[in-house]
Amino acid sequence: MRLALPRNRFLTHGVALVAGVMGAWVALPLWREAVMALNQTRYGVLVEQCDGAMRDHYQAKAQAAEAPSRASGMALQASEVGLIICQDYDLYQKRLMQWGLRETELGQMRLKAIEARADDLDEVVSTHEIRF
Repeated sequence: MRLALPRNRFLTHGVALVAGVMGAWVALPLWREAVMALNQTRYGVLVEQCDGAMRDHYQAKAQAAEAPSRASGMALQASEVGLIICQDYDLYQKRLMQWGLRETELGQMRLKAIEARADDLDEVVSTHEIRF
């Protein structure tokens, strides 16, 4: 009968609420790490593909501006079609954000993807370097 008293009910509910909040606070980083680990491979592939498509588009655009021709126009158009992969990358990124990842975790995943395919600093630089 003593648990039925309003004061005791408030106390037990308060303890349960505090325990739930503390459990969620501890579990959130673990959740984010799990989401990152499960999605790193696919996200890394999309990062690499989109990065390559953007680089190809930039180079084709520069080539078309430097020496306009039918061939350079066709190459530019083909590179624009290649940018469709960046939409897949963006959608996947939004899905990861819905699962609780923040921009900082996504940035960490991007860096891991770049480092995973680079053996040394020169490869990391060349990944981000825009060449003509």
